[in-house]
Amino acid sequence: MSLIFRKSVVLILDGLGDLPSPALHGQTPLEAARTPVLDRLARSGLHGLVDPESPGRVANTHTGCGTLMGVPPSVVSRLKRGPVEASGVGRVLKPGEIAVRANFATLAEQAGSLVVKDRRAGRICEGTEDLAAALQGLDLGDGISADLLSTDQHRCVLVLSGPGLDPRVSDTDPGDSGGPGPVRTCRAKAAEADLAARKINRFVEIAWQRLAGHPVNRQRIEAGLLPANGVITRGAGVGLALENSVRDQGIRAAMVAGCNTVIGLARALNFDVLSDARFSADANTDLNGKVSTALEALERHDLVYIHIKAPDIFAHDHQPDQKSAFLERVDEALETLAQAGVIIALSADHSTDSNTGAHTADPVPALLYDPLTEGATERPPVNFGESACAAGTMPRQDGHQFLSQVLELMTKDTPRMN
Repeated sequence: MSLIFRKSVVLILDGLGDLPSPALHGQTPLEAARTPVLDRLARSGLHGLVDPESPGRVANTHTGCGTLMGVPPSVVSRLKRGPVEASGVGRVLKPGEIAVRANFATLAEQAGSLVVKDRRAGRICEGTEDLAAALQGLDLGDGISADLLSTDQHRCVLVLSGPGLDPRVSDTDPGDSGGPGPVRTCRAKAAEADLAARKINRFVEIAWQRLAGHPVNRQRIEAGLLPANGVITRGAGVGLALENSVRDQGIRAAMVAGCNTVIGLARALNFDVLSDARFSADANTDLNGKVSTALEALERHDLVYIHIKAPDIFAHDHQPDQKSAFLERVDEALETLAQAGVIIALSADHSTDSNTGAHTADPVPALLYDPLTEGATERPPVNFGESACAAGTMPRQDGHQFLSQVLELMTKDTPRMN
């Protein structure tokens, strides 16, 4: 006996949640945006606030998306970014290897120390494969070798191979909240990780030496762009073996995305990945193409995810007005989906504050729309956003509970087949 699942689409708007902005007259970017489609879906369905992981916990893309993709809370709290990024570029980690998420960054030498001037090297999007090629097959000593693999834009992944490596190390990336400041020294969090920490520090030194005069960076400086003359690291971990509540129920799932992190999660969870040259992890992504691809995929899948990265990018770059304008573009693209007669769920992996450019622990706006119940109850208009969701029709819950609602709705009133 098997279930026939109702077709569903889950939209993950990366960094959707935000805080009131003076530039938007005290509204959040979502509240300031004109979003008639989302307003209609929220009014006809349920809307409320979701804590991506748990109340008070600051989530990241890989953990917040992981929860919405069915990774259990006990597992997602231990999930590391490095192995996810490696999965995204098809790098399967061997026993003993560790992977570390990395950024190409703009560094400068001050008083004998390396200082981070820009964590994303001006959001470099060209020449990164050439930069990474200069940092592959490095011999770090003690039998340890290093490979740097470019993923998308400034993002990359460092893979260390050799005996005695342990991933329990600190980050060299100071993070958005750290502001311009020194590259942090990688430190062991356990005695067994001393070797890995020393080799990551050595890699950061070599990257600075090799990238400072790289042709790509000479060209960038001549063009008035920030050089990608260093690498900073975070989120070290080992190979992935993830439990998944979506797959365990026999649901055929797919992910439409252009972001390597999310693609890596989907591959690790054995979801079909539907990517395209038109889909990017930036504002130039083809929103209509993502929606049409998702609708086509529903012919072969029960549940299709659509990930959209740009809201997070605008917030990181302190551009609440651009974030708001982009959300209006998203709303326009969703009209076709809203007419498709499928279950629609919308949430986010985390909140990103446009004022500070950092992730926060604030809950995210979410909605759940069931076409079978549309019009069943007369409800007042909804301006879908943080304030409306705080007083919404859906109780505040975590990302795992929100996904459980979606999965329950998918099996509601559906027959079983032999």
